[in-house]
Amino acid sequence: MLLFGPPGTGKTMLASRLTSIQPDMTEQEALECAAIKSISGGEFVAQDWCRRPFRTPHHTSSAVALVGGGRNPRP
Repeated sequence: MLLFGPPGTGKTMLASRLTSIQPDMTEQEALECAAIKSISGGEFVAQDWCRRPFRTPHHTSSAVALVGGGRNPRP
């Protein structure tokens, strides 16, 4: 989903709230997310088990940074 508009109109706030109205992930989707989080060294939070992930990259992030590239690539 791409949200665009002038600064200060609530795009980021709306995007961050979308996770609460989306359906929970299926068990298979949750397992895939948990595997990626585990490989990347992320923390497992039990109450977020089936909640869809939400990321807010900085607007200056490069395409390489968005996909986890760099000196030691990570998922």
